[in-house]
Amino acid sequence: LTMRTRLDGGESPTVADMTQELGEMLADQNRQVEAEVLLKEALAKLRKLLGATHRQTLTCMAMLLNTLLAEEKFDEAEKLARECWLTRQRLMPDEARTFNVQSLLGGCLVGLGRYPEAEPLLLSAYEGIKRKLHEGEIPWEGRYVVGETMKRIIQLYEATGRTEKAAEWKLRLAEFGAAKK
Repeated sequence: LTMRTRLDGGESPTVADMTQELGEMLADQNRQVEAEVLLKEALAKLRKLLGATHRQTLTCMAMLLNTLLAEEKFDEAEKLARECWLTRQRLMPDEARTFNVQSLLGGCLVGLGRYPEAEPLLLSAYEGIKRKLHEGEIPWEGRYVVGETMKRIIQLYEATGRTEKAAEWKLRLAEFGAAKK
């Protein structure tokens, strides 16, 4: 990345892509603070070079959203999640990644305590992701998004004191975990 930045002057799609990839690697290592810095840098470059509606820009937004959620920066994440989700809804409404971003937005709303707004988003995202899984649009390594969405739904029901609903979703999550082994 350092060498490519020197060669390209830092303003190229290749530098933006490499910055994004490094940010993603750091996030995978639970180095969220470092990942956030790089993903924000990559996102700014991608917006400038490719535009706000380009697939790679939207993918980087989703990566940054995951990082912000892990850091519990719900206010910041919600703004980005809304932008990403609304753009994806307009351009690619029936893609698995659109449903995943919807789930991320629901997670932001749960984190902010906005449960009535979060519930329909999460339930709809779950149905969309589950359908895309059965249609084969989600590859094996991407199946974790189903479980992450289920965990957000459980968190919602626990936070709102609906223990029976939470228990029902915990059972579904356990069955899903057993099925994918």
